[in-house]
Amino acid sequence: MEWKDIIIGLAFIVVLYFTLPHFGVNPNFIMLTLMTIVEWVTKFILPWIVLYWAIRLIKSWESK
Repeated sequence: MEWKDIIIGLAFIVVLYFTLPHFGVNPNFIMLTLMTIVEWVTKFILPWIVLYWAIRLIKSWESK
């Protein structure tokens, strides 16, 4: 990624963080929800993906 894309993304997050309370949305709740989703994905989904690719790698080594 380019630095320009990272800066635009961070600016977008900061703008959302300060404008969401004006619409009645708690930005802290959204941040905690996103952190919970990331935690859940790394605990339950990511290991299965790694296991799948590890099995594919071992099968490709066996077929050679």
